[in-house]
Amino acid sequence: MMGKQMKRTQLRTTRRSQRRGATLIDVATGSMLLAVLLIPSIHLIGESQSSHRRLENRDIIVFEAEQLVESMRVALSEPTAFDAAFVTPIDVFGTIAVTDGPVLTSRVRVAADGSLPTTRLLTIVVDVWHDTDGDARLGANEVSESLRTQWAAP
Repeated sequence: MMGKQMKRTQLRTTRRSQRRGATLIDVATGSMLLAVLLIPSIHLIGESQSSHRRLENRDIIVFEAEQLVESMRVALSEPTAFDAAFVTPIDVFGTIAVTDGPVLTSRVRVAADGSLPTTRLLTIVVDVWHDTDGDARLGANEVSESLRTQWAAP
C-alpha cells in the first residue's frame, strides 16, 4: 500500500515538473490574443483623444466668434458708431490668444445691407480660424467658423 501511494506522489511530481512554465504554443496564442485585442484598443484611444482635441478647438473658435459678434453689437449700439459703419464699411483683422489652445486669427466685416431699402440694416460677418499656414487668409483646410447676423439702427 505504501508503494502505491509513493508511485502516485512521484507521478504527480513528475507531471508538475514537466508543466512548470508555458509552452511555446501558449505564448504564441497569448501574443496573438494581445495583438488582436490590445492594438486596436490602443488605436481607438488615440483616435478618441484626437477627436476630443478637434472638438475642443472647434468649441473655442465658435465661442470666440460669438464674443466678437457681441462686442461689435455693443459698439454699434451707439448711434454715431452705427451711422459711421453704415456709410463706411468696417473690415478688421485680429489675433486671439487662447489659454491652452491655438492662436486664432479673426476677421470682422460690417457693411450696410441693401436687402431692405426702407430699413437701415448692417450685416456683421465674423470669421475665426486657426491659421496653420500663417498667411492671414482663411484656407480651405484650416479649421474655421463663420457667423453672420444683421443689426438694425438703434
